[in-house]
Amino acid sequence: MRNRDRHSKHRGNNWKNSSRNENGTYAGNSSQQKRHFVPPKAVTAEQIKQDEEAIRAFKSENRPVCAHCGQPITDMASALAIENGNPIHFDCALEILSGREKLGEGEKISYIGQGRFGIVYFPNAHDVKHFVIRKIIEWEDKEHRLPWRDEMSELYSHVK
Repeated sequence: MRNRDRHSKHRGNNWKNSSRNENGTYAGNSSQQKRHFVPPKAVTAEQIKQDEEAIRAFKSENRPVCAHCGQPITDMASALAIENGNPIHFDCALEILSGREKLGEGEKISYIGQGRFGIVYFPNAHDVKHFVIRKIIEWEDKEHRLPWRDEMSELYSHVK
């Protein structure tokens, strides 16, 4: 019987016992072939400056007004849509929901993602890790794409 390493289960089937071919890669393993490194294109300071100016110009030209409070929306990434599709402040959406929903003791309105809010119950007010979502409120329709969101995401996707 041959002597073998007590940790190996199969003889000759590990990297030490395999043979290399003339390319320096291991036989039978095409995923380890050498690939030529292509460095990414360098972005100049001038290009970065132009992109930042384009973003600033877009933001100053397209400063939407909140449909609820009438104030300009400076952070479009956190804006939500009202029923007609116009953007409103996140805080204005919370204010609208606070007026509509009656909250019990230990309950709070929280954003739970994907355009939804929830009435969240905390059994212990000091322990925010344990909670129960008592009601889910669909604020935005997932199936309906908003034109102002598409425009904003398209602009940022062109930035290098």
